[in-house]
Amino acid sequence: MSLKKKIFGGVVWNAGGLLIDNGLSMAVKLILARLLLPEVFGIIGFATVFMGMIQAISDLGMSEALIQQSEKKIKLVDYDTAFWAGLIWGFFLAVVLSLVVSPIAARFFDENLLNTIVPVLSISLILKPLAAVHMVNITRELDFKRIVLPRNISRVVAAAIAIVMAVLGFGVWSLVFQMVLGDLFLAIIYLFVSPWRPKLRFNTTSFKKIFGFGVYASGTQIFNYLTGNIDYLLIGKLLGSHQLGIYSLAYNMTYVVRGQIMRVVNNVFYPVYSKVQDDLVTTRRYYFKVIKYNCIVIYPLMIGLILLAKPLVIIGLGEKWSEAIIPMQIMAGAGLVHLLTSSNTVLLRGLGKPRLEMILAIIKTLGVTVPLIVLGVISHGIIGAALGLLTAKTVIFFINNITLKKVVGIRFLDIMDNAGSLFAITLITVILFFFISDYIILIVLYSVYLLAHIKVSYPDIKLIIALFKDRKSTKPI
Repeated sequence: MSLKKKIFGGVVWNAGGLLIDNGLSMAVKLILARLLLPEVFGIIGFATVFMGMIQAISDLGMSEALIQQSEKKIKLVDYDTAFWAGLIWGFFLAVVLSLVVSPIAARFFDENLLNTIVPVLSISLILKPLAAVHMVNITRELDFKRIVLPRNISRVVAAAIAIVMAVLGFGVWSLVFQMVLGDLFLAIIYLFVSPWRPKLRFNTTSFKKIFGFGVYASGTQIFNYLTGNIDYLLIGKLLGSHQLGIYSLAYNMTYVVRGQIMRVVNNVFYPVYSKVQDDLVTTRRYYFKVIKYNCIVIYPLMIGLILLAKPLVIIGLGEKWSEAIIPMQIMAGAGLVHLLTSSNTVLLRGLGKPRLEMILAIIKTLGVTVPLIVLGVISHGIIGAALGLLTAKTVIFFINNITLKKVVGIRFLDIMDNAGSLFAITLITVILFFFISDYIILIVLYSVYLLAHIKVSYPDIKLIIALFKDRKSTKPI
């Protein structure tokens, strides 16, 4: 199968899995939000702030390193080395999280329950390495069917158990077990799905090669994590579990949906960028398609949240979540800006520039995101945090543009030429929103926006449909 058809197949499988995954995730969140109080989500937010930092370095960037290696350089012993190194490292981090981090988190947030929750969540650090190299091996083959189905099955089962536990009154533990069981079931499924089996061998040369690339990828993940979670840390410390629970729901309703869709495309194109890294013309062409297709899919979702957040929250979740409306709308706006250069880090990594990726992550985290969110939280609470995030995404957009021009030759006008029309009608719709308060008129405005969006996107949608028909009609050799 040609690379083009493998890319399309990967996107189709990931998109299908995404619809199931996010549809399920959203449904579960809505059900649990109905059953549980904001404080419960806030406590989980406390735990994930500290645990997420550890998870950011949980595989030392070895998965990214293995994927980035060319076919000529990768060896079977590299997989075995990465598996055992990841498993040992996972055990070590689980111990650190349980014995060191959990009491620090409990004291920092003044929540003793974290002394129990964090050690249970740390089990995931041992489970994830059991599936990681299997996923790398399959990803390199661009066989995303075997990535998507196990992930969906594991999450469906874990979500069903979480809902039952919430109904039975387990409270915060329903959320804890949902997270851990998802990783457990995924590790078990890969024992049957993947033909690869680790051999009991460890090569120091392989480790140095993998770690030499992975250390920068891990550094990037740490600073990206700080960028994405400094608001949780500050809100949890300064405003408490109730406000963090409200904020985390708003964040999940906007970022998680957007982030999952972007991850689908990025997961497909990271190995693709690695394969075509010596051909910058082809690389630019793929990058433009990534940006445009992200905008085609995600912009309608973000505009829907901006226009209709209030009725969605009040009717869907109840008055107890009403404080989430304005932060949700602001963060959806941040998503609109972020999408225009959303895949630049994956592009840099695929081109073999993890050091530059990490340097940019440090600049964007410490120089832009952290200061703006700190000022926002201190001055205006969770609304200020959302405004800080919006401002940060705007500044980062310009930083990304400068980098793309120097490294790949992608200019701001090139991006606007590919996605500018979609952004223009979206911006006009957002401006009109500020002058409308009637729900009926907002629904009409959203309908008009969707029609305009589809009209602008139609040529690309038509191409996707044609490629799907072509791929479907092509018999495997």
